[in-house]
Amino acid sequence: MSEKQEGPHAGDSDLPSVGELVIATVTRITSHGAYASLDEHDGREAFVHISEIASTWVRNIRNFVRESQKIVGKVLRVDLRRGQVDLSLRRVTKEHSRMKIQEWKRAQRGKRLLELAAEKLKTSYEEAFEAAGKLMESNYSDMLEALEEAKEKGVKVLRDIGVPKKWADVLYELALIHVIVREVSLEATIKLTCSSAEGIEGVRKALLAAQAIVAPSKGEVFVDGAPRYRIRLKAKGAKDAESILDRAVEESLRVIKECGGEGSVVARS
Repeated sequence: MSEKQEGPHAGDSDLPSVGELVIATVTRITSHGAYASLDEHDGREAFVHISEIASTWVRNIRNFVRESQKIVGKVLRVDLRRGQVDLSLRRVTKEHSRMKIQEWKRAQRGKRLLELAAEKLKTSYEEAFEAAGKLMESNYSDMLEALEEAKEKGVKVLRDIGVPKKWADVLYELALIHVIVREVSLEATIKLTCSSAEGIEGVRKALLAAQAIVAPSKGEVFVDGAPRYRIRLKAKGAKDAESILDRAVEESLRVIKECGGEGSVVARS
């Protein structure tokens, strides 16, 4: 099946884009595929053909999906004339599915807190989003991240990005009560080799560079069986943890290359 977007309004904001990962809820299963409503796109209907359910042979679709199940699909085609969005499940990796679901859950929590703020100020969610939601989303990866930082550093975090005082105060109060900043553990396995004059010293420099970045986050770097090395850390919030690990990996690869060696990422978890 070709991956294309069709129709004069194929770029409509309430439609997903080709290649995008989307959250959907399975509504109906037939012998030739599954229908689902797009949670992030006003419940628009999408279809997953049986050939896109799994990488293995699918004899019974119900062995793979069920009604009311939340799924993560990759958009293959958008056809506005037919009012149809075609998805694939088999083209979504487990890691991408996990990350998309996590992203969606965070968005839902952030939205719920903004709804509570709107209720407290006796106004609509739309007004709340215009007054505060847009600013939080434009300055952070999502609204929840803004509220997590506010809980840790104070209401000034929200005021500094332009959130009006009355909204900032209410959102901060809600964050203190409802936001839980969890410590997240992440690790990456990298492969480092150095056949230049630097040799093992080049590898040592690369590992020390990574250690310097993760150490403040209770991180460590250790041998996983040379030439493989593992970088492990803990941080408050998934976004912070990902960012720190990315910097540590990038710095170790930069240093090993500078020393005339080679490096690559073997795995992340």
